[in-house]
Amino acid sequence: MSDLEAHLKDKYSGVVLIKAQILELVFPVAAAQKITLNAHSSLKSIFSSLPNIIYTGCAKCGLELETDENKIYRQCLSCLPFARKKTHYRPALMTVADGTHNICIHVGSELIEKILLNISPDCLNRIVVPSSEITYGMVAADLLLSLLTDSTEPCVLKIQSLFVLDENSYPLQQDFSLLDFCPDQCKAWSPSLRPHEEVVDIPKKKY
Repeated sequence: MSDLEAHLKDKYSGVVLIKAQILELVFPVAAAQKITLNAHSSLKSIFSSLPNIIYTGCAKCGLELETDENKIYRQCLSCLPFARKKTHYRPALMTVADGTHNICIHVGSELIEKILLNISPDCLNRIVVPSSEITYGMVAADLLLSLLTDSTEPCVLKIQSLFVLDENSYPLQQDFSLLDFCPDQCKAWSPSLRPHEEVVDIPKKKY
């Protein structure tokens, strides 16, 4: 495992494990628009933003689908004759830090779902158990808040890094993508939360 300072100094292109604190998640939602979640975000604001960080797209390639004048989703021309659609989480840009060093990491839709312990974007409005008023969206919002505000336990991040260097080894471009992660603060949670699974003793919070 490499610390962030050493990795930036080595300028290594490839797969690497680093330990860092997640500071921010930025979700582009439209041209020149974005949703920013960080330690200053309230649980209520995170919960209310969830409908805007999901979209309906092609189930094969993930392309966001537009609707026609009748509000019917258009087909993904690149994947025809495959025509299924699916609800996805929007990809995000994650800012992580280790001491005084920080980088931005691209996080794909599937990794966002894994961060939310495999809560499907289709399930956010569903009740976790019939006897409670807790929805999967409330659980997802609480997970995001914990991830962004827990400053004592950094996450282990598996990233793909790419450095483009000039003849003097000066970085002309650096790009990072998240491949996997292990947040220590989530160890107490179940590996996944799916509808119809038994979940007990979930504390109620105000959203």
